[in-house]
Order: sequence, then C-alpha cells, then structure tokens
Amino acid sequence: MTDNYLDLTMDEVYDVISNVNVWPASFDTNRKIQFMTSMIEYFIKKEEYEKCAFLQEYINGLENNKQTDRHSGIEPN
Repeated sequence: MTDNYLDLTMDEVYDVISNVNVWPASFDTNRKIQFMTSMIEYFIKKEEYEKCAFLQEYINGLENNKQTDRHSGIEPN
C-alpha cells in the first residue's frame, strides 16, 4: 500500500511541476534542482523516462538561468 501511495504522490507532484509550475515559497533554485534530481532517480527506477527527460530539461533551464543571473545579482524564482 505504501508503494502505491508513493507512486500516486510522485505522479501528482510531477503533474503540478509540469502543468501548473507552482512551487512552495521556501524552494529556491538549488532546492528545486535537488528535489527534481530525486524525482528523476525515482522515475528511473519506474522506467518512466519521458518524465525524467522533462525534469532534466527543467533543471537545465534553472541551471542556465543561475549562471546568467549570477553576474547580474538577480536570483531566479
């Protein structure tokens, strides 16, 4: 039962990230990256590689924004 609950929760969180793009206010860029990296590890075990690809692209975008914004002093959302 716990595994099923975890599956449902991870799918729901993925849907929120991919469709709504809402994050808790306490999640800075580094925390988002760490969280999505953990999600990728989970989805690899489930062999849900399309979700992994989306999350990795999202992470890449955040990392690119961090590198760009580092010089301007602006912290991305």
